[in-house]
Amino acid sequence: MTIPSRLSASLTVALVALAPFTALAQQQVQNPAAPPAVRLPVVPPATAPQMPQAPVVPGAAGTEQAAAGQPAGSIRVLPSLPPKVAEEADRLGRGYLARVQPKAPSVDLTLAEGYAARERFLATAMPSRPAQIGWKVMLTARTSQEMFGTREPIAGRIFAGQISETGADIARDIGARASIEVDLAVTVKDAGIMQATNPIEAAAHIASIAGYLDVPDLLLAAGEPLTAGTLAMINAGVRAGVIGKPVAMQTSPDFVAALSNLTVRTTDGHNGAIVESRTSAILGHPLNAVVWLVGHLKARGESLKPGDVIALGSLSRPLPLKEGQTVRAAYTGLPGNGSFDVQLSVR
Repeated sequence: MTIPSRLSASLTVALVALAPFTALAQQQVQNPAAPPAVRLPVVPPATAPQMPQAPVVPGAAGTEQAAAGQPAGSIRVLPSLPPKVAEEADRLGRGYLARVQPKAPSVDLTLAEGYAARERFLATAMPSRPAQIGWKVMLTARTSQEMFGTREPIAGRIFAGQISETGADIARDIGARASIEVDLAVTVKDAGIMQATNPIEAAAHIASIAGYLDVPDLLLAAGEPLTAGTLAMINAGVRAGVIGKPVAMQTSPDFVAALSNLTVRTTDGHNGAIVESRTSAILGHPLNAVVWLVGHLKARGESLKPGDVIALGSLSRPLPLKEGQTVRAAYTGLPGNGSFDVQLSVR
């Protein structure tokens, strides 16, 4: 789509879009040595099956395992981990697989250690791991970052089979400590997105935007401390998600600016309001989450691919999974009174 030649509009949206991300980019540092912990609220577990025996996974140091998103039979070398960290990754992975609530890791994990342990966790949690289809970005509000002792978001891998289309049913017992969070998602159009440095540049390489209801699983037992390092290790709590019908991305300054100020109203399916929020809650502009992810992946030698889905960040407090409940999020405020929505039901 041709970008209008209104210079003032272009300058305005560029300044709005860049300001929060520029500040964020200057603060990409590792966690403090002793990051604060967030105590999980007491919520009854969904199920309590027996913990399975650990599947055969690589040893703690320099071993090989099928890589996420790679063809069957391909291998990669998992990062070398201290034995205790490897044991904890395995233990939490078994908890994820069995949908039971393990205790927190007995070792303090920095954010870097958490990311290093993530592949070990996934090898245990998803022994027959399907191809990766995208990424989740979490902790995209300054307040949530402060709660978990970090100065940047956290990324997790999304795999085939973990995203359903709007209207899908989600099982009440889908996870150990699953909930629902209102989110927003985009789909990557082409590899040029890896050169994006601001929301307008990112928009040029995004195919569509859609409503998204994330169904994360924070896993740990009630009252257990949850740190940024643990969140990184458990893959940002990725469990499931429901995506709405896509809306084609437009690259005009008006459209990109509007994305930062959409009103999101979440209801119980009968027009009973649950929560109302705005998309500016995601790093000031939701496409700043894309720009952050680009930098994060570049630093790790990874990249986005055409067709990748990116969940951009939570727009609501966690909502409980109640059997028989329907949750609908409606997004309004696009130019021309454009809107879109997404819905799921809990069975």
